[in-house]
Amino acid sequence: MFELVLSLATSALSESNVGCDSCIEGDFPLASRQFARTAGIFHTLGDDILPNWMANSKQHAEMENESLAETRVGVCVAFTMLYTAMAQQMAVATVLVKPGVPNYALVGKLCAGVAEDLDGFVGVLRSKSPVHMSRMDPSFLTLITFSINVQRAISLYFLARSLWTACEYGVAISALSEATVAMRTRSSPTGRGLPEIEPNGPLQSLVGEMNGFRMHMGALLNSWEKDNSLVYFDKVPPSVPANKALKAIKLKKMEEYTLEMRDPLPLGPKGATATAGQDGANNGGPPSYDDAAANDPRLAGRPRSDSDLARELQAKLNAS
Repeated sequence: MFELVLSLATSALSESNVGCDSCIEGDFPLASRQFARTAGIFHTLGDDILPNWMANSKQHAEMENESLAETRVGVCVAFTMLYTAMAQQMAVATVLVKPGVPNYALVGKLCAGVAEDLDGFVGVLRSKSPVHMSRMDPSFLTLITFSINVQRAISLYFLARSLWTACEYGVAISALSEATVAMRTRSSPTGRGLPEIEPNGPLQSLVGEMNGFRMHMGALLNSWEKDNSLVYFDKVPPSVPANKALKAIKLKKMEEYTLEMRDPLPLGPKGATATAGQDGANNGGPPSYDDAAANDPRLAGRPRSDSDLARELQAKLNAS
């Protein structure tokens, strides 16, 4: 069972790596499908195979602490949520690269769904697999925290664009103001905003894009505030009213994975049996030691050992 679980986990991670390559190449629909396949495999592990294995295990507690993360139910359930979120991110990217103006409200709801799935990923890890979560690279968890807050900020940004298009100028300004706050670097580990990015850390490459998005939102907010103060005179609430907030949409992009039952591979040619015939010949199976030794040219002319003679004698006795 251990080998089966690791094989499936390896297959899932391989599919994920291919999905990352597709994302880098700009093929977002393909990347979405590949991340959905990854989510499907982890779902099969966390919902079916691993629970059945653990139910028959007498050393469940020891396995929970000592085994690999890929073999834990909580980790597989969490990674199902992670790759579901990644598949939905690729769906959002597919919409945004198309020509024309996107449906701002829909994109905002999809981004909110991504943020919820990523938040759920962290929550499941923390509650069901705290031991394995503590062993993960801190930079990876920082990336997840960063992504959650960015997705929430983007959701608020698209909400603001949707409200402005609908002529609800005051609420739009409030939503965009909240988005700019969400994109600020947090002042404490538990505060609101983005985690601090280390100068030589893995997230350093995102600083340029992050600053560009901040500048864009700041310039847009100043423009809207100016237009509202000169033209529209719409009241700006201190926060987005509950009835105007976006409700997250989750596409649940997860491709169902079925583990097919296979017959064991034959050791010999197709159709041959591995049982010896009445004449002692091996019909299709691996050769016996005597047959291999007799047909090995490297042994030709070599004096036969006592062991060889003893085996030959035993074979004659068995045949008589």
